[in-house]
Amino acid sequence: MKPTGPPHAFSRTSVRGAMRTIAEDFRVDEMLAFEPTGVGEHLLLRIEKENHNTEAVAQHLARSFDVPRVAVSFAGRKDRHAVTAQWFSVHTPKNEIPPVPEHCKVLQHTRHIRKLRRGEIDSNSFRIRLRALEGDVDAFDARLAEMTKSGVPNYFGEQRFGRDGANVPRARSYLIDDRRQRVSAFDRGLHISVARALVFNAVLAIRVQQGSWNRIVAGEVELDGAPTGPLWGRGRSRASECAARIESEALAAVEGWLSPLEHVGLAQERRTLVANPRTFVGQREGDVVELSFALGAGQYATSVLRELGDFSAPVVESPSP
Repeated sequence: MKPTGPPHAFSRTSVRGAMRTIAEDFRVDEMLAFEPTGVGEHLLLRIEKENHNTEAVAQHLARSFDVPRVAVSFAGRKDRHAVTAQWFSVHTPKNEIPPVPEHCKVLQHTRHIRKLRRGEIDSNSFRIRLRALEGDVDAFDARLAEMTKSGVPNYFGEQRFGRDGANVPRARSYLIDDRRQRVSAFDRGLHISVARALVFNAVLAIRVQQGSWNRIVAGEVELDGAPTGPLWGRGRSRASECAARIESEALAAVEGWLSPLEHVGLAQERRTLVANPRTFVGQREGDVVELSFALGAGQYATSVLRELGDFSAPVVESPSP
């Protein structure tokens, strides 16, 4: 099941252009949800990386500090074909910083009383440059204002599913076709994340089609005053009435994923259906637009961009980890 493009919340624009022409066109800066203590058993490293995925950097740190991979942690994965700054923690008494991979540099380091946990992110700040714009570019400002007011659908972005959706059949093979196969802890977590994302996006897509993605309906499970959808796992959905009926309709299309997800050891959770870009600023010069905005943890910039226009990214060969 290769994921197709989910429905848009806003009318399609005629704007087209190029994104990620070079790595510097897509910059991300991670903001932690806590203040490091400055003391403790865990060394925190804020690393800027270019054209490296997060897991590759984590593995490099484990080798460099001579610790098991489980001694290295991070709060969230970041885009590979980009320039990103994010935090890693290493359980080590060492304070000397060994060399990091090529195209990476340590921006900051301190210590903390415990390791980084997934999701301990307040926000991610993005600075994205879109080039070679065509179409009704003057409509950009109006669309930006509209999105700032109402938010955008909080879809899991295409990165979650891999290039051309390649992560989906792998997740199906592990979760549905052959549960006895042995995979690494990393791959197991990825397969589960892909499956949960498929289920959530299916529910959100129905809400977008019905026009209820950014409003509360009867029986809604709210999160900070916003409607939510399920991150599937063990337990019953807390939605009722209208919200439950909509979920049931959406879940019928992804029914094969539900039972396997109920047996992987994770409890069912909720995720907001709405992503609200903060401090949204767009500056245009000729056929180039630079966007600056922040999103909450686990929200995708590509889900914002898809509501602005159609932006293609070149296939970039990355250096080996």
